[in-house]
Amino acid sequence: MLDISTVPIEKQRHPGITPECPFEVVSEYKYKPHNVFIGDMHYALQLCIVIEGSMDVAFGGFERTYNTGQAFWTMFWEPHAFRFTSRRNFAMAINIDLDFLGQCGPFGNCNWLQPFVVPPAERFCPENEKERQLFKNAGIIMYRTWRNKQLNWQYHIWLKLHQLILAAIDGLCSKGDTHEAIAEEAFEEFLKIKAAVDMVRKGTGRPPSLNEAASLCSLSQSRFSNIFSRVLGMSYGKFAARSRLASAAMDLSYNRLTIDEIASKWGYFDNSHFTNAFKKLYGYSPSQYRSK
Repeated sequence: MLDISTVPIEKQRHPGITPECPFEVVSEYKYKPHNVFIGDMHYALQLCIVIEGSMDVAFGGFERTYNTGQAFWTMFWEPHAFRFTSRRNFAMAINIDLDFLGQCGPFGNCNWLQPFVVPPAERFCPENEKERQLFKNAGIIMYRTWRNKQLNWQYHIWLKLHQLILAAIDGLCSKGDTHEAIAEEAFEEFLKIKAAVDMVRKGTGRPPSLNEAASLCSLSQSRFSNIFSRVLGMSYGKFAARSRLASAAMDLSYNRLTIDEIASKWGYFDNSHFTNAFKKLYGYSPSQYRSK
């Protein structure tokens, strides 16, 4: 079992996710196996489909090999690591803005987060030939639609994506009440802290203090901290710090503001503190990051 804490985690930016297009498609070809695991973490939800080949994927306390037609799901800010294991590999992933998930119809509430929030070992994975063909074919269609940018391509991908999420929800529920109960409990726990998560992700400057975040969610500090750590796998303080550093990294890549201006924008009034925090997370100073 891989100890994921020993793998350097790359913090992913998602420049393709905008208010006009709440998802982005990414893909990777690999014509030989990886020698080592590659660490990954996103501020978006992610569905990854193995279209050809195979890959090992590790979360904290869980590891599995995913073969052609199989898929795995990751919650935002969830560290994981992967490596391709075949001689010829192709995987396609869709990163999804949580705020827009499920916005595709006028129907009643559906727990669209269910495939992402159950424990990694319990998450839906296509097993039989019909399921694997569904995910593989859908992955190919979404990839080609994205590459060709045909008329209404965003709508085609968005609806196809939600079709796969519904298939995963059906698959989880068909396994019995235990899976559904775990997902429902995780979803309800997440809703208790969502207001604080939203404020951190959408705000600028200094993030709300622990007390402010707990009050916003009508929870005591201890209760809020326990729920937050259990649901997102990290403390509120670490989440807030990583969130504003990720936003600062986005500005460094796509904004003409000076480094001092970016540091101030995200609540770092001591430039050396900003530089040290940024380098600790990304491995580069802000100026080195911008040049790369």
